[in-house]
Amino acid sequence: MNALTDKVKKLAKDNRMDLVGVASIDRYAHAPEMVYPKAHLPEANAVIAMAIRYPDAMFANAGAGDAESIFSIENYQNTVIGKNLYNAALRVTRLLEDEGYKTVPMMVSGRWRLHPYKSIRTEWCADFSNRHAAVAAGLGEFGLHALCITPQYGMRQRFISVVTEAPLDADPMYSGPSLCDKCMICFKSCPVKAIDVKPEHLEKIQIGGRVFEYAKVDHWRCGWSEQVNNIPEEGPAMGGQEIGILPPEQGEITDEMFLSAFYEKNKLAGFQAQMTHAMGNCMRMCIPPPLRGKQKMPAPYCKKLMATRIFEDTGEDKTKPRKYKISI
Repeated sequence: MNALTDKVKKLAKDNRMDLVGVASIDRYAHAPEMVYPKAHLPEANAVIAMAIRYPDAMFANAGAGDAESIFSIENYQNTVIGKNLYNAALRVTRLLEDEGYKTVPMMVSGRWRLHPYKSIRTEWCADFSNRHAAVAAGLGEFGLHALCITPQYGMRQRFISVVTEAPLDADPMYSGPSLCDKCMICFKSCPVKAIDVKPEHLEKIQIGGRVFEYAKVDHWRCGWSEQVNNIPEEGPAMGGQEIGILPPEQGEITDEMFLSAFYEKNKLAGFQAQMTHAMGNCMRMCIPPPLRGKQKMPAPYCKKLMATRIFEDTGEDKTKPRKYKISI
């Protein structure tokens, strides 16, 4: 490891990063042009991927026990962990700039182009993918749910990336025991059926000479719950929200439909709907094979609450959203 790479990794670890790895630019040879590292920094030679882990008991016990609370994990995920990631990325950036290398820190998550844009053909596309950067830097590999799983923490961490022209030493890509055995718990746990595991719909990507395959994820469906809290079973129920609106079972989800359901849910659920959090069940319930028996399986509160749904209609029209109420 050259001295600069060592300095970068030490600084990241000193700033609360639990994982740090480096990917060389050649591993991005097949990346789409607008999310390619050189699209952000034409001089880019490497991408640094970093991660900070969730407190394990907080992650496993969120929404469970007598407290039935997800407030701590909401705050730590969206505020505390995010701020620490940004702080570490900024400090690494300043170190590399002080060494004379152009460097660009990326976002954690939370901003997307919702529709195709110029050469971007997908929907809900971030300007840079931290999960792909983590895989490229050797921190883990993709699960069926298209998220990065690490051997140390499974799904229980968040990532950030830094793009730099510095000539850093790349880490080897992950080559340990498989971190996904296609147990299907992500698919079975999703309350909005966002994960499409049909063999003909699986997506294949190439990173650093390796080909990865994962499910096609409908991010309009995923965002229907995780971004605007329309599905109380994924967490808002813990704040008292009993009202839910399911996305249409068939057909396209439009902007108008998405916004209409969001406003309708807020009107029916009241102000409490603004003080809650949805935690993706695919992420929450996933424990990779090497960590089974080591990590605690979270309580299946989402599945239990789904069984209490009472719908306002018969659901004959599968192209329209459905309002319902759960029993808390």
